[in-house]
This record gives sequence, C-alpha cells and structure tokens, in this order.
Amino acid sequence: MQKFTLLRLIAVSIFLVFYGGVPARPETVGAVIFTNAKMDGSFNQLAAIGSERAAAEFGLEIREWISTDPDETMNVIRQFAKSGVNHILTLGFESSELVRTTALEFPDVKFTSIDGVISDLPNVRSILFADDESGFLAGYVAGLKTRTGTVGTIGGMDIPPVRRFMCGFEAGARYANADVSVLSSFVGQDMYAFRNIQGGKAIADKMFADGADVIFAPAGMAAEGVARAAREQDAHVIMVDANKNGFLPGTVLTSALKRVDEAAYATWKAAIDDTWTPGLVVMTTRDKGVGWAVDEHNRDLVSDVEDQVNAIVDGLAAGSVAIVPGDSVAGCADVL
Repeated sequence: MQKFTLLRLIAVSIFLVFYGGVPARPETVGAVIFTNAKMDGSFNQLAAIGSERAAAEFGLEIREWISTDPDETMNVIRQFAKSGVNHILTLGFESSELVRTTALEFPDVKFTSIDGVISDLPNVRSILFADDESGFLAGYVAGLKTRTGTVGTIGGMDIPPVRRFMCGFEAGARYANADVSVLSSFVGQDMYAFRNIQGGKAIADKMFADGADVIFAPAGMAAEGVARAAREQDAHVIMVDANKNGFLPGTVLTSALKRVDEAAYATWKAAIDDTWTPGLVVMTTRDKGVGWAVDEHNRDLVSDVEDQVNAIVDGLAAGSVAIVPGDSVAGCADVL
C-alpha cells in the first residue's frame, strides 16, 4: 500500500470525542485499529462499544482506523504514533508481530493488544481471554441439548484463540456426554474467512447432513451463515463473543461470551487513571471475562439446563472443573 501522509490519515480517520460533561484530558490521546470491519456484530464491535463508553465517561479523544491488510495496519500505527497518539489499541492475534515491531520503534507510545501475545516489552500489554472456558460452556450446553448425539464446531481460520474456543467446545461436549461425536472444520486460511458468510453456511450444511444438530461457530460474521443453515434444518447454532441470541431467536441456542467491551473499557480507564501496566492479562470466568448468555430470546431453549451450566461456570471459576483436550479438533494439546 502507498505510504500514508499525515494529512490523509487525519482526513479519513473517524474521531470519537465524547465529553459527557467531563473535560477532555489532552495527556492521553488514544487510537483503535480495527481489522476489516468495525461493526461486525462481534469482536470488533464490542471493542468499539467499550471504547465509546470510555470516551464518553472520561472525555477521552480516541481516533479510529479500519485496516484491510497488515501493511496498512503497520503504516497507520506509525502515523498515529507520529501524530501525537500515545496509546494505541489493536485487535486480534494477527496483529501481534506488527505491534511488536512498532512498539520497539516508538518506546514512548503504549500499546494494548487484545488477543495478541506480546508479553516481554515494557510498553505493551496483551489482554487474552480464557477462550477454552467460554468454548467449554458452549460445548457443555451442546452436549446436554443434542438429540442426535453429534455436534459440530466451525472456526473462521486456525489461529490460537479460535482453536482454544473449538478445543474447549469439544471438551465441554464430552464432559456433558462422553459418547457425543464432535465434527470440526475451518472456513478458510486467511482473515477473509471471518467475513465469508456463504462459506460458513456451506460447511454447516454438510455438518448438518452428517448428523450434527448443534454447531458452535467461532467464525466472526461467517457464523451468520452457520445460523441460517441451522434455521433451515430446524437445528441450533451457538454464536460467539457478543450476545447474539436475538439474531435468529429459536435457532441460536446460546452465545459464548467474550467481554472484549470490558477489556477495551478497562484499557482506557487504566490509561486515564495512570494504572496501566505492561505484561499479560487473561480474563476468565473468575472475573466474568467469559461466560454464556441467557435472555428472553433463548430462555425457553435452555431453561432445563440453566442450573447445570451455571454450576459448571462456578466450577471453572473455582478450578474444580478441568478442561481435558480431546482428539476431534487438531492441536488441542498445544493450546489447552
């Protein structure tokens, strides 16, 4: 991609500046870089919600950029750093090396990487989630609710956070039902997979034809295709990250929650409070960083298992429930 000029960056960036009666604090100027889409109904949108909440509450200036490829992301980070931004929030595992490179170039800029893994630099904080716990809860629900004895999981692409979701799902399904069969697949091999709604539907169609009646879909927007396939087959889907129980009520069995909104909000609050520290943070069931969703859209579907699932939430938080890797999803021993 052609080198950005600062003028173009400022002209095209979207600025989130909310005052809410609180004076802006010029000592903290933030930026969020989204990959591919902002309003994706899931991971990125949650980060936007948390950032907007912080901007409104603290009178914080937070700039935005929606990046379409790694080269663009690198250029935008550099331009933000050169233009006075002193705290940059990046989203997704795929940005890890870009953050490492630019954090070394700009040691006075703080970086927070949600789902990225950079734990050894003094100006970078990595926030991860116990995706395996969230997936385990989804699997436990699926194992209790399956009528055919076969469930499935479809990931966007094979990256560690997605694999942790899927491996946790298998473990949870087997915890609920030792005899359950677990099918697994990925939509694609690059970030486009998370937007490939038709690809998600095609894989789900095959899984349903192979006997699955519940599919867990940590696949971004591609999960919408899985949900549509489930509706056609009178089956169920479990959505991911945000509460999407209302996407297709009666078809969405539950949503495996990943509180990216809280991670983003906490990032900006720490920046304002001057309590931000580098290193690695993992959000778990213990601090309600992950969980499952029950509301008016799915309560009738899960009311018979709600107490059982909540007991598993408590067990995971207390450490009395162990997540044991299975063999239906490749590489689980590497991520669990």
